[in-house]
Amino acid sequence: MPIVLNIDAIAAGDRAEVWHDSCARTFVGVDVRPALDEPIGGRVRAYDLGDLVVGEIDASGQGMARTQQLIDRTDEQYLLLTLQTRGTGRVAQGDRRTLLRPGECAIFESHRPFELNFDAAFDVWVFGFPRHLVRLAEHERRQLAAQSVSFRTGLAGVASRALQDLALHSEDLAGEPPGSVLSMANDLVVTMFAEHLPKNSERGGALQATMPMRVKHYIDQRLADPALAPGDVAAAFGISTRYLHRLFETEHETVAQYIRDRRLERCRLQLLDPRLSGHTISTLAHGCGFGDLSGFNRAFWAKYGMTPRQLRMPSPGHGQNRAGCPHARTPGRHRGRTGP
Repeated sequence: MPIVLNIDAIAAGDRAEVWHDSCARTFVGVDVRPALDEPIGGRVRAYDLGDLVVGEIDASGQGMARTQQLIDRTDEQYLLLTLQTRGTGRVAQGDRRTLLRPGECAIFESHRPFELNFDAAFDVWVFGFPRHLVRLAEHERRQLAAQSVSFRTGLAGVASRALQDLALHSEDLAGEPPGSVLSMANDLVVTMFAEHLPKNSERGGALQATMPMRVKHYIDQRLADPALAPGDVAAAFGISTRYLHRLFETEHETVAQYIRDRRLERCRLQLLDPRLSGHTISTLAHGCGFGDLSGFNRAFWAKYGMTPRQLRMPSPGHGQNRAGCPHARTPGRHRGRTGP
């Protein structure tokens, strides 16, 4: 696993800025402050495995805060799993405040503010999953956020050791088929936190547990196809359309709604991309799988409260910021990741 940055040799006065920028390129954006006014030291190393980002932070005591201002600057949303191997951290998200000790792990949602405070040197592994591909429902992610869970014993111990082994051998996995590493890591996360989630007979084995994630990944790779429909998705996985719809019931949306919302989000990001400013709105809409421009405009307005043209050239009266619409972009896939 390549070392992204080792700042111990950098002048003390420059460390905080260099460290902040390095974290930003690796995980998700956080504001960093040293503990006890001591210079920040340590290293970050990371590996990018398609949709999964794996890394380690081995550093001096410090505080890390993901603020709403940082969240509003980005669009992508991640679920972050941290495995604490050295040091003790005080972590918080939402209304939960807890201690994270060696041998414990926690989950954080990058689209909501969180804090991690380490008074002394620490070592933590971080796994970044695209939020929409994680096999945990929204209410389950909220329930788990900033909750410390031991990964020393039982199935959680077995799953965590497999995750750490995956991290340590990430470089050997770079050539694996797209989505296969993410699928395996998803299985392990579900296993680690299974005892802390409501019992769900639908989960079944690991293959079934990750079926919605794999279906979503399949859909995301084919959004540009205007003919993409639930029947095609079901056929690709050898399941009935009825069963496919059942998989999405826990997500509180239909398959068609998911396809539409992902197309809208992709088009929104393209409208904000200055590199695509020369492309017409209709060209971008058709490229995202919308065959009917008027239908696209209505759906865009219903979801974001503005027209595609207003997003590109917001009027002074529109109080929305271009980077956010009602949604804000978050960490890393735009190569501007930050903090854990």
